[in-house]
Amino acid sequence: MAPSRKNISVAMLLIVIVAAVCPLCSMAFACEVHTECRHLSGNYEGPCWGFDDSCGDTCIAESSENMYGYCDCDFKCWCYTC
Repeated sequence: MAPSRKNISVAMLLIVIVAAVCPLCSMAFACEVHTECRHLSGNYEGPCWGFDDSCGDTCIAESSENMYGYCDCDFKCWCYTC
């Protein structure tokens, strides 16, 4: 059974959306990432999309040492202490 044109169109649209929302980790802010002072949020639940400040708010509420939070391209909330 051949795939329908509608299914192929939906799959292509999904690929385009994911590519637009999630740039390749190796290309996105490569010079600005401080890996020695980042850690996964212990309280953030679900995939982190970065459309709002929920990751940052969660990180700041989690610890006074956290300066901000950022949704990385792995859809996880990372907290930064520096």
